[in-house]
Amino acid sequence: MAITLSSRAIQIGDSPTLKINAKARALKAAGKPVIHLGGGEPTYPAPQAAVDAIIQKANSRKIKYTPSSGTPELKQAVLAYTKQQYAHVFEPANVLVSAGAKQALFNFLLAAVEPGDEVVFPAPFWVSYPEMVKLAGGAPVIVKPAHGLRVTIEEIKRAVTSKTKAVLLNSPCNPSGHILSADFIKELVEFTEEKKVFLVMDDIYHQLVFDGAQTPNPCSYAKDFNNLVIINGVSKLYGLTGLRIGWAVSANKELISVMGKMQAQSTSCNSDLSEAAACAALTGPQDCVKDLCSVLEDNRNTLLKELAKIPHIHVEKPQATFYSFVDFSYYNKDSNALATYLLEKVLVAVVPGKAFGAEGYLRISFCADKTAIIEGVRRIAGALKNLPQ
Repeated sequence: MAITLSSRAIQIGDSPTLKINAKARALKAAGKPVIHLGGGEPTYPAPQAAVDAIIQKANSRKIKYTPSSGTPELKQAVLAYTKQQYAHVFEPANVLVSAGAKQALFNFLLAAVEPGDEVVFPAPFWVSYPEMVKLAGGAPVIVKPAHGLRVTIEEIKRAVTSKTKAVLLNSPCNPSGHILSADFIKELVEFTEEKKVFLVMDDIYHQLVFDGAQTPNPCSYAKDFNNLVIINGVSKLYGLTGLRIGWAVSANKELISVMGKMQAQSTSCNSDLSEAAACAALTGPQDCVKDLCSVLEDNRNTLLKELAKIPHIHVEKPQATFYSFVDFSYYNKDSNALATYLLEKVLVAVVPGKAFGAEGYLRISFCADKTAIIEGVRRIAGALKNLPQ
């Protein structure tokens, strides 16, 4: 009898963003002048406090196992950050530190979702959400807006059934850069409490906002708190994607405890070096966050100015993150084909919108420096003029 793989393994697809990154890196390694506008990490330098903490920890020559749910020092830093950002006080038992926000979310799904349970989230969505839900045995329920890229609260409510275990929300949104309104968040918090389903807020971009915007705080509207889970991390805010440190915060201590058990039986614990660096980033000078937002806002404005020169495309001004989600359907409704064409013909990497649940769109990042953004869009414009009919 042949050795076989599990049905779970076979049904899970590749991460489209990681696939694009790998292809772009391979072309660059071959000496090709690739411009990467598909990236999901700031090129901004790491905060000096985090760098110093890594050096100090390494020089101690004591790089050991850490407590599986996070070091006490990092938990305290997360609690202080959460109190400052969400105006709510939690305890160490309410915090689980993980190897990135992605693992924190996956731990939640493993801890909460039974086979057949539904997890509701709007499109466009982060590419990993459907696969993560399926890996946990659940059924992703994708809510597509009737108009544009912004889902309404009524559309979310209609998708919630007796099988719904959680509503998952990413605002500010990857890939669109949109921020859901305070009214939307308030009504959703109240609705999920009433329906006794989890509300998971993927808040990884919540401070990367522009034009004086603010991300609504779900804690302002919560009464129960036991159904609310906040996911965050240091990857985007501090440009520390390589540390792989994120966390989950919830008043539901039983949930956090079970998530911790899941983590202890999989990855055991987080990197000692990474936790020291993340703690230093959170407790150190925060002017780096303001500086990063300023750079990204300037990059966004540059990108929008250049995109305006291309006819027949449409983009809504991103309010946050470092992504724009651009409708290129006039040129090709098949976003995979168009992204492949741009990478092969003009060496510009972008991410196809199909991966985010919105065919005909491309996600264009403005993480890169302005020179790369301007040249990348120039190449895209040229390629579209020469697109085979």
